[in-house]
Amino acid sequence: MEVTRKNFKECLPLISESIDKADFLVIDAEFTGLINGRDVSIFDSPQEYYSTLLNGATEFLLIQYGLCAFYWDHKENHYMNDAYNFYLFPRGRPGPEKMFLCQSSSLDFLASQGFDFNKLIREGISYMTEPTETRLRENLSERHKSYSNEKDNISIPEEHKQQIEDICKKVREFLDENKTDEMEIDRCNAFMRRLLFQELGSRFKQEAFVETKILENKSRILKVTRIKSEDEGKNRDTQKKEKEWEEFEDAVGFSKVARMISQSEKLVIGHNMLLDLIHTLNHFFQPLPASYISFKEFAHGMFPRLLDTKYMSSLPPFKDKVNSSVLQHLFVTLSEPPFSLPKAESLEGRGYRQADDKLHEAGFDAYVTGLCFLSMHQHLARMRGDHPRRLQGPDCAALKPFLNKLFLAKTAHQDSPYMNLSGADPTPSRDHVFHLTFPKEWQRNDISQLFSAFGPITVQFLDDTSALVALSRRENARSVARTFANNTRISLVPYAKYKLLNAKTPEQLTERTREPSTYLATSVNTPEPSRVRQGSVTKPVDLPDNSRSRSNSASAAAASPPRKRTSSGVFQVDEAEPPIKKQVVTRSNSSQAMKTPEVISNGRRKTDVESEVTQEKEIHIERFDSEATTKCVSAFKESDSWD
Repeated sequence: MEVTRKNFKECLPLISESIDKADFLVIDAEFTGLINGRDVSIFDSPQEYYSTLLNGATEFLLIQYGLCAFYWDHKENHYMNDAYNFYLFPRGRPGPEKMFLCQSSSLDFLASQGFDFNKLIREGISYMTEPTETRLRENLSERHKSYSNEKDNISIPEEHKQQIEDICKKVREFLDENKTDEMEIDRCNAFMRRLLFQELGSRFKQEAFVETKILENKSRILKVTRIKSEDEGKNRDTQKKEKEWEEFEDAVGFSKVARMISQSEKLVIGHNMLLDLIHTLNHFFQPLPASYISFKEFAHGMFPRLLDTKYMSSLPPFKDKVNSSVLQHLFVTLSEPPFSLPKAESLEGRGYRQADDKLHEAGFDAYVTGLCFLSMHQHLARMRGDHPRRLQGPDCAALKPFLNKLFLAKTAHQDSPYMNLSGADPTPSRDHVFHLTFPKEWQRNDISQLFSAFGPITVQFLDDTSALVALSRRENARSVARTFANNTRISLVPYAKYKLLNAKTPEQLTERTREPSTYLATSVNTPEPSRVRQGSVTKPVDLPDNSRSRSNSASAAAASPPRKRTSSGVFQVDEAEPPIKKQVVTRSNSSQAMKTPEVISNGRRKTDVESEVTQEKEIHIERFDSEATTKCVSAFKESDSWD
């Protein structure tokens, strides 16, 4: 069901009913862009991953939101779905004006998929955060109290007195002539309208009612209406206040739906959903905290049960059978043996069916994600010897290893595949990673030749003279430092020492985040792409003030604190430090050709790069044990960013 500002009010009860009866909910979102400034590094910790997205993604606009509620039909003995596709656009007045970024590549992609930008701007549903809603609600209440308080009247400047008197004279003539019931006053700026509201309301309180009228071209005029009785005057005043409250509730808009989802505490599912979650919290609840621990506490408090189907598909028993976890590719894979897609129909006009083909529509992508989840859940149940067609519950044993773990695509093949919102994050060793400083004229082949005796490597360039180098054969890490100890052309520093040297004060970090840089992560055994760099000067690695600043890589294990909600269900985080804003847009993403036609989900730009990094060993699970602890994934066949 498509939902815009025209039918949002009438759909709200249906949405509430769908959420209440659902076994689980699926979300998906579209944005005006993905990243502003530095992209995520393949060696980032979950904490650094979050900081990068916070600094580079939160100023984009969320423009379409998909919600699909899956509920069980006892009569037909299969799942049904209610799906909603919301167009979102923060309008301003009475809400705050919204400044936002857009990325040309993202808008171009959405346009190529038939996204209706005219409908977005004309009919998009507004929204606001809870702190903004509270402040504006209080302001409106105070303004209504001041309507009858003459002490709040402002003095009329001398230069406006004659104009005010002339308009009041025309209103007096309009009332005395009694020929029409309405008159309009145009060519008034906002200050003049404020003065006229005050003076006309005071002089003609029992005879006329004054209100603002918005024309089709969005210009504003004053409309004066004759009051025919005392009761009509009181009713007009009541109607004016009711209209202002109605406009305010319209401005709160979609935030009501997001808070319904949160307060339901239902299982919420998404595909590669970290960015969806970040935007959901930031736009509909409250600005995100700079502290990573506070973010995890905040996110888990608002959505206590999350499941990422991309992370789920990256683990055994799925990862060896899934060649690509791009949503549409995963959907095709799960529709073939040994998997099968469940039946999930819908009432006419209330949801989607498998025969529908509306890729990259947020509501439909949410529906497809839900089908993929059900298919994987049923496969796990069969492995356990069970045959339930209905989800036993969000806390069932089959789902326990996947709950509250959000997939981190860029760092996955470096053994940091997820962010754990309800426990400790993975802390893989980086003993096999080094910071290399080399002559400016060197190319990737030179670095490959330098490390040829140690096996395959992964290289991530930082600038013209430095890069991070990871050994695939980790057992060779100890001999690397000794081998290059006397090499005067290069400088090699262990990753842990490099991170320590680059730990910055907040002031230094703010300055450093203004510096543009371009990243390119490749394996030395892949065909050589063109190397992308930006100019910089050669600098020794042991001078931290001249090195590229990066945040501390230590990932703190967050305890599971009790959730704290206000009366409106909004989480409270005491956060004084504002997030550091970045100002530079640097790279655009690329995509790799695949055997099947390229499909990009969620209107997002992605990078599918095959990394030929040799893995030490792979761990296979012979049987599914729900009580076993989840281990880091050791091998990934793709490093796509936003599938």
